Amino acid sequence: MTIHTPTRPRSTTEATASSVRRALGSEELWMKLAAPVALVVLSVVFGLLNPRFLSWPSISSMLADSTIPILLALGATFAVSLAGIDLSLAATVALGSVTMATAYQSGLPLVVCCAIALFTGLAVGAVNGTFIGWVRIPDFIVTLGSLSVVMGLSLIISQGKPVAIAERSLTAVSTMSVAGIRVNFLVAIAVAIVLHIVLFRTRFGTHLLAVGDNADAAKAMGLKVPRIKLAGYMICGGMAGIAAIMLTSYIGSSQPATNTDYLLKAIAAVVLGGVSLFGGRATIYGPVIGAVLLTFLQSGLTLLGVSAFYSPLVIGIVVIAAATLMRGRK
Repeated sequence: MTIHTPTRPRSTTEATASSVRRALGSEELWMKLAAPVALVVLSVVFGLLNPRFLSWPSISSMLADSTIPILLALGATFAVSLAGIDLSLAATVALGSVTMATAYQSGLPLVVCCAIALFTGLAVGAVNGTFIGWVRIPDFIVTLGSLSVVMGLSLIISQGKPVAIAERSLTAVSTMSVAGIRVNFLVAIAVAIVLHIVLFRTRFGTHLLAVGDNADAAKAMGLKVPRIKLAGYMICGGMAGIAAIMLTSYIGSSQPATNTDYLLKAIAAVVLGGVSLFGGRATIYGPVIGAVLLTFLQSGLTLLGVSAFYSPLVIGIVVIAAATLMRGRK
């Protein structure tokens, strides 16, 4: 004889509370909504404080300014997805800009010069990935060392002097618009779409996230962990190479000095975009929105007459706050 124990039906309040708990604890919800909601709120606040902030010329200019942070945030996403970090991103941008200008001075075609900048970024990423993946040196130490090496190479090659590149086809990337949107921003969005496909629609992307989630388990499953780390850091370096081309296009000359503000914004955008600092979970559009958010924040403060000295302070506070929330979820 089977005895059925009656179960007490859950009340509406309990069911609602359970749904709320699941929603608040959802990693997917955080990654999808945090950056967009913050961007909307920030835009509304600055728009109320200064109506010029939400004018289309102002928005178009801020989107163009976010191009380099977007590219670097996309690269940093692959390093962070591997539960690592790349501190050499900003220095790699400077070196890519210098090698591009040096090649231009020697009389090489502009397309070849751009390819050299991209190859420079890939090479730095390959060196980082080799030491991190095969030699098994912690990513922080490797990229901290490569930061110094790459910075030194940039200054040695250029002698600390910028080189002008007077090519209309290059400057047009930063000055021309399509439907009111600057071409350089459209390039960054196109790159983001490609990387989204790579990370979420290919076997390599699945393997990369698996390695970031648990490298030992991934190795036990037969994945080539060192190769995957190498490829991930090469993509990170490649984004720095593309950013070097965009920076040279925007300024019209090489920039041998390393701008550490780029590194800060890249990591901040990744954190704000909901990418897990512990690896294994990522998004592409999140860091893109995070980079736009930081650019809007900096521009809004400037428009309100706030000193530029406060910008790093605000960005740092935002990063620590976001990382603290992520730590709590972990």
